[in-house]
Amino acid sequence: MFLTKYIFYAAIFAASSTTVFADVVEGVWKSAPDVNGLVVHVRAKPCGPALCGTVERAKDRRGYDKRSTAVGKRVFWDMKPQPDGSYVGTLLEPSASKKHKAKMLVDGNAMRLQTCTGNACDEMIWTRLR
Repeated sequence: MFLTKYIFYAAIFAASSTTVFADVVEGVWKSAPDVNGLVVHVRAKPCGPALCGTVERAKDRRGYDKRSTAVGKRVFWDMKPQPDGSYVGTLLEPSASKKHKAKMLVDGNAMRLQTCTGNACDEMIWTRLR
């Protein structure tokens, strides 16, 4: 952990044209339960020059498989890398069928997704499964 922070801060002080290297985003991520208690497993992978994430499984709060129309849907797309190591793109809120501009930052086994509307921001933290 200390070494990761040291590398991160060293990269900040490097030349401004240098991109900060973030942790690996590709893999399968588990969301927090939504308002209906649905937890999704999302595979993040390259989609052209950006990243996208598609729901592979749906589970209830207790971890049991659950039928859901969310399976097979893209929940984020067009996530493009930024100089600070984050990604910016579009996030779908499946329970409300709303699209939001989002910022994604991965730190080890945690993915932080942030959406902002006006002065209010919401944040979700997903965990890496594999």
